[in-house]
Amino acid sequence: MTNIKAILVDDEINARENLRFLLNDFCTNINILAEASNVNDAVLLIKAHKPDVVFLDIQMPQKNGFQLLEEFDEINFQVIFVTAYDNYAIRAFQVAALDYLLKPIDVDLLKEAIGKVEKNINNYNSIHRYKLLEEKNKKLAIPYKNDYVIVKVNNILCIEADRMYSKIHMLDDKTFLVTKKLSYYENLFLDDNSFVRSHRSWIININKIKTYSKKDREAILINNVKIPISRGYKEDFEDSFSNRIH
Repeated sequence: MTNIKAILVDDEINARENLRFLLNDFCTNINILAEASNVNDAVLLIKAHKPDVVFLDIQMPQKNGFQLLEEFDEINFQVIFVTAYDNYAIRAFQVAALDYLLKPIDVDLLKEAIGKVEKNINNYNSIHRYKLLEEKNKKLAIPYKNDYVIVKVNNILCIEADRMYSKIHMLDDKTFLVTKKLSYYENLFLDDNSFVRSHRSWIININKIKTYSKKDREAILINNVKIPISRGYKEDFEDSFSNRIH
């Protein structure tokens, strides 16, 4: 479940309290960073906290919810309008609101809206991870002793779990012991189809596999190192392997 940072904006304290109660009870992955009762305060809070989503009332004294959005050159947060009036719906979606909830808030519709927020965040994170690898020309900074060693990702043969650490095995027979769990690298390479988890203790660079034995459930890398393929990861491994060699 993705942690979602939120700010609540509504001039009515009872409305904010009710929304806070619903989020705390039914959407436990929401982290409410701050609340505001007017547009000016809300703008400052949004710029300071950089939330994932803003729950925004429309009719407020002095400035309304639409005017809040006009304060930003770029809206890099998602917007869920929460209002007692249904006549603003068309305009709300014209300004790219993610959702439009009417007061009193329906819990199921609220959870559905949060689901949309979470999906968008996950999609953004996937794209962002891929871009990070591309921007670095597919290089990886490995913490080693008191420095960092920059290696080409394609020169990584495999990564081996070693309790709370990981061993990164390189094409030139070097091995780096790093203070990160194997799951860290699994997430890092989530969008790089070259790397696949084959075992609870191994991640393999598919491009470095010389042969794969289904019978023995092991992959032999180009340096003749044998890597086990466990039953739990066999199907995903074979799918990735077959897609890679076509």
